[in-house]
Amino acid sequence: MHQLGVARLSALAGILSLEAFLGAGSGLAAGTQVVSVLYAGSLVTPMEGPIKTSLRTQGIDFQGEPGGSKELTNLILAGMRSPDVFICVDPKLVSKLGDRVASATTFAGTSLGIAWAASSKYAGLFEQAASGEISLQRVLSTPGLRIGRTDPQLDPKGAYTVEGVTMWLGHDGEHRILGDDENPSQIFPEQDLLARVDTGQADVGFFYRTEAVARGYRFIPLPGNAALTDRITYTLAVMKGAAHPAAAKAFADFILTGQGRTILENAGLTYHVSS
Repeated sequence: MHQLGVARLSALAGILSLEAFLGAGSGLAAGTQVVSVLYAGSLVTPMEGPIKTSLRTQGIDFQGEPGGSKELTNLILAGMRSPDVFICVDPKLVSKLGDRVASATTFAGTSLGIAWAASSKYAGLFEQAASGEISLQRVLSTPGLRIGRTDPQLDPKGAYTVEGVTMWLGHDGEHRILGDDENPSQIFPEQDLLARVDTGQADVGFFYRTEAVARGYRFIPLPGNAALTDRITYTLAVMKGAAHPAAAKAFADFILTGQGRTILENAGLTYHVSS
């Protein structure tokens, strides 16, 4: 599964590089700065939408690659990626990069729960859980319900899902809902999970609140401390030796205190740094 994940990310990087090359000849203004960003796949909707669009108006060509934060960290450590900026969930992952990092700021947080598209065939059942008419545990135990989540070995959200459900229901209850930690019937790549819910290949997924808000999904946080609101944080690292240092600084300012902050707050992030 680790090799498949790297292959998917490599293929995505190739596609993004091709798009950037084609874009260079079709509308990029002279003097446009490039910034390469590896980022947690939970931010894909705002990053590839309003963030990218807003940066373009400021003369910055955003070249982003989403993925599981653990997997992206491993790609940087292996020398397979050299981004200008890295945004991940879990500051410990940035610490692992050591002197590859010039500066790092843990800037925002979110909560863990379940989310579903309006088209989900179980939407009515989930709405009953949201209103308290039926327990969330009972809904998630529905026979035939297809649950989607990410790999706990590659993505912090996958690990948080196992931890949060265990905190909520205990080990036995967690196993009844999730099965094995790496249950192949539930696990999808971080960058694919939203699309699987969109298309009905999963009826519901374990997501961060920001993903649900940005995608227009309904969201129920896990009960109490199981939502891990005090634990799930995003860290932005500007990399030492960045190929595009001026654009990297401009991007960091944009995300931390500029228009990017407004975009991400509207997408459901709660900021921890002053504007």
